[in-house]
Amino acid sequence: MKPSIYDIAKMAGVSTATVSRVLNNTGQISAGARSAVLKAMRDADYVPRGSGGVKPKRGFGDLSGKDSRIIELVFCFSHGGELLRIDDRNIEVEEVDELPPEEFVSNDSSFYRPISEGAIDEARRFGYKTIMHCIRKDSLNDPAFMQSLYDDNICGLLLAGEQPDGLSEFLRNFKLPVVLVDMMAGNGAVEVTSDNMEGISQAFEHLYALGHRKTGFMLGDESLPAYRERYLSFAYKMAEKGLKTREDWIYRGSNHVVDSVQWGQKLFRKKDIPTAFLCTNDYCALGLLRAAMNSGIKVPKDLSIVGFDDIETSNLVTPPLTTVNVPKTEIGRCSARELIVSLKNGKRPLGSPQCRLRLSPTLVKRESTAAVRKQGA
Repeated sequence: MKPSIYDIAKMAGVSTATVSRVLNNTGQISAGARSAVLKAMRDADYVPRGSGGVKPKRGFGDLSGKDSRIIELVFCFSHGGELLRIDDRNIEVEEVDELPPEEFVSNDSSFYRPISEGAIDEARRFGYKTIMHCIRKDSLNDPAFMQSLYDDNICGLLLAGEQPDGLSEFLRNFKLPVVLVDMMAGNGAVEVTSDNMEGISQAFEHLYALGHRKTGFMLGDESLPAYRERYLSFAYKMAEKGLKTREDWIYRGSNHVVDSVQWGQKLFRKKDIPTAFLCTNDYCALGLLRAAMNSGIKVPKDLSIVGFDDIETSNLVTPPLTTVNVPKTEIGRCSARELIVSLKNGKRPLGSPQCRLRLSPTLVKRESTAAVRKQGA
């Protein structure tokens, strides 16, 4: 397998943003960091995609000011997280208090890796180079971070990852065009995301066709606009079918697998439980799958589960997870194209009508759903 920018960053002991800056010869980089990156590239025989097979020496030129053709892709993340590993198709979860943000992007099961690859490839297709940077979501409005973006001589910004603190304030103050990648602010910035309500509608109709009428919902972190949309779609579909939404069958909490497991195990100790669950993300779905296994509930014989996102891990567990596939690579590509359009038109004025592009998701039917079990069967 060819080495990636993530491999070079690990070998050099630097962030992917630093590797990007060395490749593009932008920003302020110490001589030691530059030397470490170039050595790692030589040792790994690394050739950047789009370089025509020519290995870099010291950079790709000095692009700055109004002539810049450099885009920055920034991912926002919280401090801790979970690392998922599949052992004999069982879920192993490691909780960590401090996880390098790049791990969230470089991990094979990451939701964000295909987004980054799509954005970088599409920008390159139009003659733009991309710097990738990961930050803590509570540091978006740090003056030093904002100044670093200007110092990188970029022409525009793609903002992705977890919903950051102070997003509206950042969009007001930042002077360059911004596109939000699978992130929703509702205040004028161009947003590229998936059709959350359509995705839940497809999943619900799948369960309904299988005979499920007692359906619960794993909402997770309801502060996220996308998750609120997914829950509203679920509530609408339940009402449309004349079914009652039960609050005690709704999980509200973190998106961590461990928390979903604990909630699920507590629910499964009761006599009256759902025959199916819809989930706002695959992490909650995987947690519920583990809770069912720990509680002696067989999936899909006793309980059907549908996730959302279609991360790689969802196809590696037993049973493989039925889930809603979000077109992650195309979200990255479309976001890059929208930013390039914005570069020609300039930053959208405050108060501009909301521009939100929704890409269609598709339901992926695997083995975690089945027809509702008849009583006594």
